[in-house]
Amino acid sequence: MVEYRLKMLPLNLLALMGLLARGASASSSAAGESPSSASPSADVELICHTDNPAECYPKVFQATDEFQVVHPDQELPMGLHVRLNVYTGVKEAKLNVPDEHNPALEGLPVDSSVVVVEREKAEEQAKPPPNAPSYDPAGSVKKPKSADPEEGSAFYKSLTILKKGLDVDGALEMLEEISHDIYYGLKIAEDYDTIHELFCLSTRDPEDETALGRARIASLILASTLQNNPKALAEIESHWAKLAPSTCRGGDPLETSIFALLPTTSKGSAQAHGQTQTQAEPAVTPNPGLTKARISLLTSLLKSPLFRTAFLSPSQPASAGGASHILRILTTPYSGGQQQQAEQNKDEEWNSAQRRAAILLVDTFLDADMGATVGQWPTKAQLTDKECAALFDGNPESEGREEECADWLIKRLSDKYKKDKGHWSHDLWKKMKGRDNKGRREKVEL
Repeated sequence: MVEYRLKMLPLNLLALMGLLARGASASSSAAGESPSSASPSADVELICHTDNPAECYPKVFQATDEFQVVHPDQELPMGLHVRLNVYTGVKEAKLNVPDEHNPALEGLPVDSSVVVVEREKAEEQAKPPPNAPSYDPAGSVKKPKSADPEEGSAFYKSLTILKKGLDVDGALEMLEEISHDIYYGLKIAEDYDTIHELFCLSTRDPEDETALGRARIASLILASTLQNNPKALAEIESHWAKLAPSTCRGGDPLETSIFALLPTTSKGSAQAHGQTQTQAEPAVTPNPGLTKARISLLTSLLKSPLFRTAFLSPSQPASAGGASHILRILTTPYSGGQQQQAEQNKDEEWNSAQRRAAILLVDTFLDADMGATVGQWPTKAQLTDKECAALFDGNPESEGREEECADWLIKRLSDKYKKDKGHWSHDLWKKMKGRDNKGRREKVEL
């Protein structure tokens, strides 16, 4: 037993020395020395960024009863009372006292994890330095780290090939793969000649399978270039003054054809409105894949106020595209021939195109929660139900006047699919009914 006590003696002496040291520290504090100004003990690991010992501080934050600044590279123990100045970013901490009362927080909500207090006057008057860069909400677009010289060389080579009309299909394939990247999408948008050629390809009526494929891929490239890429959209806006009056191989100017979603003459459209094709106007069936790609492109373009204004312009021929084409897509059943397996697949794809067209109208013109400016569309006065029924009952002049009967056409669609509760027409009709009064025009007599 005696032997055990002798072994424990050094530990008891060590404990006694610790108590004496703590008492000395307490007496020093009582004598007027601030706890926060006490020097760390010699065995505390320090962080020193300069040769001046006075600027060193403990690696592990030493908490006291008062708030002290926490350095960014300090380790913060658990259980402390920590506060952060959301304006300066300075973090402070002290020992946590659960029942502590802070008069400065009286009247402020206490059931929230974050409390916002008024700024200091000095902080309110703080201004960015004169040489600070201007704020850019889109941020800078940097070349991807994964890009290599070979990829960049192939990209710029594809631009040159496309503009010169050489291996168009190969160039389109390369651009389709790379246009999803924000950096390369911006580079495509910056090149006027490339943008002009892509718009020309995307707006061309599908004369054959080659033209059809090129129109679809060109539309997809432009849609990918603009998707979530505001800087690319701004670049195409800057080209618009030159793009709008330009033509493509003798066709209509782009300010008209750029909004066209359907072929010049649509067999499905005529059949939907009770019309008959004349021999002078051969039947043309809309291609679901191309129509979907054109809708995706138009959805991206209409995020720009400039293109929305051009799309809704009174000088825009209704038969050339725009809202009338969208309504025609919604009301036109796909009729591509006998209902074999391939045609059934196209019918499903056409239903998907119709759904995208409905979403375009909702997100762009009818639902403020999705960023739409409600009241811009329809731009035409709405006819009565009786007038619309007469207009679209075998009247060959109905094509191009769909916007005057937008309410009637969409309501009729919703009624047609009332048993299908999940059909897109119900949400579209709900948004049409709930739109701003500016969007509901007085009835106009024929």
